[in-house]
This record gives sequence, C-alpha cells and structure tokens, in this order.
Amino acid sequence: MKNISTKTLYIYMRNALHTGATCGGHSKAHFNHVRANKYRDILNERGENLPTYDLSTLCVDDGGWRSEQIKLGEFNGEGSQ
Repeated sequence: MKNISTKTLYIYMRNALHTGATCGGHSKAHFNHVRANKYRDILNERGENLPTYDLSTLCVDDGGWRSEQIKLGEFNGEGSQ
C-alpha cells in the first residue's frame, strides 16, 4: 500500500464504504468496512485527519463525514471487495 497515492486511497476508502453501506450481503458489507477502516488508518498514518471510529458501527446516515464519503464512492468500485 506504500506505493498507492493518497488520492487513490481516498477513492478506495470511499468505494469500500459505499459498497459496504449499500450491498445486500452481510459478509460483503463486513469485509468492505474492514477495507474502509484499513484505508482510513493508512491515510491517518500519512497525516490525514480522519475519524478513528470503526466505520462499520454506524448504521445511520447522519449527514456527516461518513455519509459524504459514502456518497462519493462507487458500488463495487476499485478498492472494494
């Protein structure tokens, strides 16, 4: 992951979040949230200031940061599973 640009990691995180939030399968949702958390952690290691809560625990679209990231993502887009 060290060779992946920060911009690409944001795309991957958003796609994994979007797929995890909108897919029908529990396993697919779980593993996409795992990926989104991993991408987010790498971004924070690079100096980004993103929330550190488990992205899978919030079930409600609250109009905040997570909701905006989901909207920017693409279902089954690159970086999702």
